[in-house]
Amino acid sequence: MDRNFWSMIFEIVIFLPFILFLVFLTLKLGSGKLQGIQKGRFIRVHERTSLSKENNLLVVQMGNKGYVLASSSGRVEIIKEMEEEELQQIISQKTMPQYADLKDLYKKISLKRKGSQ
Repeated sequence: MDRNFWSMIFEIVIFLPFILFLVFLTLKLGSGKLQGIQKGRFIRVHERTSLSKENNLLVVQMGNKGYVLASSSGRVEIIKEMEEEELQQIISQKTMPQYADLKDLYKKISLKRKGSQ
């Protein structure tokens, strides 16, 4: 076999675990920061749905109030002011679950599969 081939295999064996460790570390340390990006802001966009190229529906929280907005090119209209219960329901659906480690994630997934069967 070629010497270049063996050196390439050696590099893969050395650097692949290192790269996987970096990915794991990034996911472990960055997961809390992803949820906290908008925590200190007064206006939060909880949901955005594109209706066409230029038209969107948005669920927005301004302070303690929630609104359903329609945005198009050059215009934003309030369609509905939401009740606090509706807004809290949308917020609770959007939160990302936190897992202590991969074993915890695996346990919860396996419990869901057993429950659905």
